[in-house]
Amino acid sequence: MAVRSGAEIQHALTAFVSKWKQYQGSERAEAQTFLNELYAAYGTDRTEAGAKFEDFKTSAGFMDLHQPGVLIVEMKKPGRSLEEAAEQRRRYWQESSDHDSDTPAARWVIASNFHEFEIWEPGRFPNNPRARFTLEELPDHYDALLFLQSESIEPVFSEHRRELTTDAARHIADLYRSMADRGAAPLDEIQRFTMQLVWTLFAEDLGMLDGYPLQQTVERLLREEEPDSSRDLGHLFKLLNQKGDQNRRGVYAGTRYVNGELFAKSDAVYLTRDELVHLKRASEFDWRQVNPTIFGSLLEGVLGDEQRASLGAHYTHEADIMKIVTPTIVRPWRERIEATSTSTEARELLDELCGFRVLDPACGCGNFLYVAYRELRGLEAELKARVADLAARDGLPKPKDLPFYPLANVQGIDIEQVAVQIARVVLWMGHRQMVDRYGEAEPVLPLQDLSAIRAADALRTEWPETDAIIGNPPFLGAKLIRPSLGDGYADWLISRFGVGVKDLCVYWFRKAHEHLQSGQRAGLVATNSISQTAARQASLDFILSTDGVITSAVSSQKWPGDAKVHVSIVNWRRGPRERDLFELDGREVVGISASLVAASASSSYRPAKLVQNLQRCFAGVVPQGRGFVIDEVTAQSLLEDPQAHYRDVVKPFLTGQDLVQRPRHDASRWIIDFASLSLEEAMRYPRAIAHLRDTTKIERESSSNRAVEPRWWLFGRRVEGMRSVVAGLSRFAAAAATSKRLELAWVDAATCPNNATIVFGFDDDYSFGVLASAAHEAWAWAQSSTLKGDLRYTNAAVFETLPWPESTQAQRHAIGEASRALYARRSELCIEHDMGLTKLYNLMDDGAFQDLAALHKRLDEAVVTAYGWPKSIAQDADALVARLTERNREIAEGERPYAPFREH
Repeated sequence: MAVRSGAEIQHALTAFVSKWKQYQGSERAEAQTFLNELYAAYGTDRTEAGAKFEDFKTSAGFMDLHQPGVLIVEMKKPGRSLEEAAEQRRRYWQESSDHDSDTPAARWVIASNFHEFEIWEPGRFPNNPRARFTLEELPDHYDALLFLQSESIEPVFSEHRRELTTDAARHIADLYRSMADRGAAPLDEIQRFTMQLVWTLFAEDLGMLDGYPLQQTVERLLREEEPDSSRDLGHLFKLLNQKGDQNRRGVYAGTRYVNGELFAKSDAVYLTRDELVHLKRASEFDWRQVNPTIFGSLLEGVLGDEQRASLGAHYTHEADIMKIVTPTIVRPWRERIEATSTSTEARELLDELCGFRVLDPACGCGNFLYVAYRELRGLEAELKARVADLAARDGLPKPKDLPFYPLANVQGIDIEQVAVQIARVVLWMGHRQMVDRYGEAEPVLPLQDLSAIRAADALRTEWPETDAIIGNPPFLGAKLIRPSLGDGYADWLISRFGVGVKDLCVYWFRKAHEHLQSGQRAGLVATNSISQTAARQASLDFILSTDGVITSAVSSQKWPGDAKVHVSIVNWRRGPRERDLFELDGREVVGISASLVAASASSSYRPAKLVQNLQRCFAGVVPQGRGFVIDEVTAQSLLEDPQAHYRDVVKPFLTGQDLVQRPRHDASRWIIDFASLSLEEAMRYPRAIAHLRDTTKIERESSSNRAVEPRWWLFGRRVEGMRSVVAGLSRFAAAAATSKRLELAWVDAATCPNNATIVFGFDDDYSFGVLASAAHEAWAWAQSSTLKGDLRYTNAAVFETLPWPESTQAQRHAIGEASRALYARRSELCIEHDMGLTKLYNLMDDGAFQDLAALHKRLDEAVVTAYGWPKSIAQDADALVARLTERNREIAEGERPYAPFREH
């Protein structure tokens, strides 16, 4: 299954809750269905994850579900108390390890009665569950079960209070917009004033300011006929920037010196009565329960530039942040903590942890830094417990005066000053919350120095020394660099990085890797073009070729926001390859290539073009003029004209959408195509040439495009090679250049395909079968680029590097038979249900048309047999790509003869 984002998991769990909330049956009847669907909500196949039902017998009976080393689930019928599961849960966990197979006890235990959940981590917290919630609360607590998505992702146990957080943010947003709309002060002052209000509201509820001075001041102002908020709130904020006790009387008696950073400029913004009401309503929320990361994202959407004005559009779920923080920070440190064997060794490691620095060079509102800080405080607590346990084991006194992880060790850069302000407030809020969670640390007041989070253009400024780099750099495609940032900036990027103009995030990857010292790690989010062609060469190829190792990655997943972009998440380490755990898309692999596919022994090899494959695959034509395309009525009028044989130049015009959306995969339009005829030859078709003279000729002559074809009756791109190959065929195989999957169809040779169509110069069933196989599709995904998650097939990268099987006559016959059977059944289904290939295969993916799925499996197995490979890998994309890569290398380096088309 595809890797799901946090938002997708929440959406799936909402549907899961809707289905199961009324269930009152027995545990035995539906427990397995319930758990299968729970795994599926996280985008995980329970079987592939290695979780089995009732296969592990203990002294307390069979476990309902056991995922060795990871998870035990004990189910009870609805209405039963989860306390009844306590003894089974304890004995299951104690007996779940296996010394002979080196399988540790399961880390997690879930107890559930369908309507309630308890999440236990008995190895670390044996006395209390890490989380307890109801079924209806599950979508809001989805990140407590992140180990269902991947055992390597750390779950998050915190009270998110998303609804409360969002409501509080909306009141602040309304207040801010009101001040901004009426020009209450310069915009930067309003932004700073808003952040001062936010921190003060939070500080009052967390006991950092006694007596609720802000709330009391607002309530008093609302009782006055002509309230002067600029006077009273201005006075409050000045006091928060003053040392000593002077002027701290009455309502201000509980105030304290905060510091000279947040309140260094105490803006006195006058508020209207309506704005004071907004502020009063905001003060009535329990700010102890506001999630800083969600709140910060919401505020960034309001206070930031106009492009980010959609409230909440840029909230990054912690499930997605943890896909970077876990492999880059948590896992390496936890391995080191668990490896300590003496209290002295653990104490020395604590000093090292407390000196560990994290940099987010595109920090925005500070979400990544907040999560990193929270997890580092958690690691600090674990390591202190380790120090104490090891000391007690050796009969030593419990160490005292242990250090704390300092807030100042989190560093950030963002181009927007307001984002920096928000990030600092988010981290100050997080600092106070972590004191409640993990105990005392450095003082929360005065506020800790966060000058290491600063406003600058991260690509143009020097980065501070650090130990790990994390973040989500801005998404901006290569074609938008000059229009958006200007020629001067684009030229500077070319000069600084020496790789030309690429997607903007590419430069963050390069600069991050350049900044790392040996042994240090980084994890960044990028659009999924980072693993494709030119972007890959300038980023991930660069990392791997300069002492880098990709340790963990998500090849592609949806990312929240209006753009609905698909991203890749890449974690890497600088330094020689060690005994790393490599994880790709939630599965353990032997290594990860720059294409973000599972690596093999030949993973460093870049597939070469095979000369035997040339001139057999083409992208279609580019007309370069609207006048070439004609409607059905005009086309039929020309075809019926007895004065000329217009069928030579009036042809069905096929697009990629036609192939995948129309039941017969035929063209929906017509086109005038003079191929490469001279004007004199074209004039033998007078009505067609007259039509182009009145349309395309005028359009071309008025165009400012210097690359326009001056011969106005000819296409801008004619693809003579394709025409030569297709001329001898009665039909050809074709696929959409961009589609959700690789879908081929037969096309009449008289058809003119456009450049959104890939043409394969074959007309036999054997060749169609190879092209329609899972092997070809897996290769296409590995070698091509993508667009918002769709495959973008390029003949040079895919077909020209694809090693075809050296088939025997019997193998070619088997593939041809399987191909014909599949195509016939598929055509029947498309016509019967009046649907195109995309809808058909979407339904097949959902479980429909299992006979068609079986025919695909038959074809896939016939193709891998022709390659000489086991049938077991027929639909295993990673295994197919690894073997095809090695086959390509053998052919390119002359180790294997290659003449695949000798009979075609």
